[in-house]
Amino acid sequence: MNKMNRYLVSSVFSGILLVSGAHAMAKGEPMYDFLPSDTVVDNVKSNLQSHGVDVSAIQVDADAQGVVRLRGEVDSKQQVESITQIAQQSEGVYAVLGSLRYETGEVVPAPVPGGLDPVMDAPAAGNETSQQQINAQ
Repeated sequence: MNKMNRYLVSSVFSGILLVSGAHAMAKGEPMYDFLPSDTVVDNVKSNLQSHGVDVSAIQVDADAQGVVRLRGEVDSKQQVESITQIAQQSEGVYAVLGSLRYETGEVVPAPVPGGLDPVMDAPAAGNETSQQQINAQ
């Protein structure tokens, strides 16, 4: 009987939530009130500064739905992750898109020329190329 009461209470609660959401949509009210983009940018910058991040090297932009884009140069991958997390926790932020860059000191391979797949267009295993094998026949 106790289990049945829980199901009944949760069903009633779910129904109330469903009706209230439908009521808000019917009235044309937004389900989420977005902050102005300037306010979101200010919130992100002040939150970053309060965590000791130098925001002079970081460009912060936000759109009307709270999507924030971060651009600039930072020192490390860890700094990218912490800055992104701090920005995500700022008031009015829905999502964070990052274009923060850092230097790794690693050698980066040259890009593959356009139109080539590095796996599919690799030379065949062995000493002869496929064209040499065709010509030999």
